[in-house]
Amino acid sequence: MSKQNILILKFPYASLFGGGERHTLTLVEGLRKKGFSFFLASSCPVLLKEFKERNWHSKKMWAPKEPVSKKSLLLFPFFAPFFFCRLAFLLLSFRFRNKVKIVFCLSLTEKILITVPARMLGMKVVWMEHVSANRWLTLNPLRVFYTMYAMLAMIVVVSESIKSELIGKLHIQPKNIVTIYSGTDLPEVTLKDIKARVNKGEFIIGTIARLEREKGIEYLIRAIDIVKDIIPKIKLIVVGDGSERRNLNWLVNSLQMTERVQFVGFQDHINQWIRNFDVFVLPSAIRESFGMVLIDAMANLRPVVASKIGGIAEIVDHKETGILVEPKNSEEIANAIIYLYNHPEETVEIIKNARAKIETSFTKQKMLNEFEKLFIVLSR
Repeated sequence: MSKQNILILKFPYASLFGGGERHTLTLVEGLRKKGFSFFLASSCPVLLKEFKERNWHSKKMWAPKEPVSKKSLLLFPFFAPFFFCRLAFLLLSFRFRNKVKIVFCLSLTEKILITVPARMLGMKVVWMEHVSANRWLTLNPLRVFYTMYAMLAMIVVVSESIKSELIGKLHIQPKNIVTIYSGTDLPEVTLKDIKARVNKGEFIIGTIARLEREKGIEYLIRAIDIVKDIIPKIKLIVVGDGSERRNLNWLVNSLQMTERVQFVGFQDHINQWIRNFDVFVLPSAIRESFGMVLIDAMANLRPVVASKIGGIAEIVDHKETGILVEPKNSEEIANAIIYLYNHPEETVEIIKNARAKIETSFTKQKMLNEFEKLFIVLSR
């Protein structure tokens, strides 16, 4: 296979380390081993830092905020012409100096600014979509450009749910969309690890998420309040940080559950945390395009409870590979936890089925192979 050079662009509204950033790092790391070369140009300090720590090629660029809020939309027309010129010069440089054939776009800014000039320079353009097509896009006055330029790009989505939204809400042609599920490693764990945890006596519920309203952590906390009298030794560990942390702390204090609920902030090595959980819960309230941490938990032989929303139903089959609950419903979350606690044999079957599904459909190697095939086809 001939070596392929790919330019990654990301000029977001805000910089956070989440599933999208993790996906990008996994993709670059895996495909570099297959002979691909990647270059990053971005205003995202989180991604730039991760690239720098790995000694990967990266370039910091100023950019206007991604036009997904009222303020950024008002300012975007004033800054866009200047930034467009900078991006056009960047494309010229990478096209002829670095022989880049593919541009990989992660945020709305570059998708609507560089798709046309990139195609004029003979480059193929890939748009990566991790997030559901909600108000930030469907009510965005720039959506007309998104829809128009989508005909010139290949859009990669992480779930069929997002694909359906792009087709139904924005009328994107199906031929311009491909679904490539995110994948995870397959850790070496056995059911003996589960039995060892059960015998400890504690029953630990865990979640890993940004502490934002859309993640629905408050509903999980209220579910623990419901369950505590039925499972006296139940505890909740919340891994992650965000703007809702103060409000969630207040809720825990008001429910007098400070000894049951522990916030540990952002953490590396999430598999180690997952292995300390007896049940993993993803209580998403508003949207969840995929749910990367779900497949991590399932790969680690942890039973999962998750909201029936977005792409989650593509991962979790109710009472076969996990338990699905209605969003914003603490009682259903509580009942699911109680069911798993009271039905250990059924829980073991769920765990086995979940691991089998991950091995079939959601491995990192499968994801990398599909991206490799896509990039090879596009660069011909």
